Amino acid sequence: FYKDLFDFELIDRASGPGLAFMRVADISIGLYESPGYKVSDGPHGRIAFYVDEEDFEDAVDEIQDREIRIIHGPENIRKGKMVVFLDPDGNQIELSYPTVG
Repeated sequence: FYKDLFDFELIDRASGPGLAFMRVADISIGLYESPGYKVSDGPHGRIAFYVDEEDFEDAVDEIQDREIRIIHGPENIRKGKMVVFLDPDGNQIELSYPTVG
């Protein structure tokens, strides 16, 4: 899901199907499957990615084209925009710009 949607490069599957390391640009991300783990609702229970302003609308279009469930937005925030959607396991993923700060 993440590899296809975000063009992440899979760099290692490590010790099994529940663990993967991916890379985008010079950032490595570890994804770990935790059966039974429940993420809290709200803004602190999601994974957030900041994107460049010029990439935001294309990203939202891609999410909609893939019929991925959007649960919030897109909406205007902090002189920018955000959208929250669900991955196949029900985890909340946020895309937004600009970065906080």
